[in-house]
Amino acid sequence: MYQPKRISLTESQNQLIEVWGRLAHSWGVGPTMAQIFALLYVYPEPLDSDAIIEVLSISRGNVSINLRKLIEWGLIHKIDLPSTRRSLYTAERDIWLIASNIVRKRFEREIAPINALLSELLHRPDVQADTHTQASLHQIREVLSAVNMVTQLALPIMVTADRDRFLKILRHWQKRFGDANRLPGSVSGDSG
Repeated sequence: MYQPKRISLTESQNQLIEVWGRLAHSWGVGPTMAQIFALLYVYPEPLDSDAIIEVLSISRGNVSINLRKLIEWGLIHKIDLPSTRRSLYTAERDIWLIASNIVRKRFEREIAPINALLSELLHRPDVQADTHTQASLHQIREVLSAVNMVTQLALPIMVTADRDRFLKILRHWQKRFGDANRLPGSVSGDSG
């Protein structure tokens, strides 16, 4: 039978959880969702919702809502315990899969609606009569299309065993287009 236990975190784990929550705004997610994910990611064992509530000092409702969102995003996994109504939660451990899931969700939430709006606007009579506005909207769609293509090509590579190839391609692009934004961990002598 499952016995809840008190957990303790190191100062470094607490600091990562705090920083992860602050960074959440730039990812388009709430700080509580990010802190729950960070807690589950840094803690080596699955946790129940009571432990999450206690460690992060947040309400049961807030934990419940954010756990559902994290499962929906594919960032955590739910483990139902037999003969009990309790569940444990654990973070996805594959950081590449985590990154691709975040990018995929961001595209669904942000880029897809913009593309739909642009398509709608391009069919409106006032836009069709205005060549400047038409050209502007087409340019925006072209950029979004290019970003979408790069993302759609990169996401499958990120979640396969061929990640080294993906990084090699990115490092090659860096060398070709300049070293101003080098990838972390890349060495100036890397071959591309």
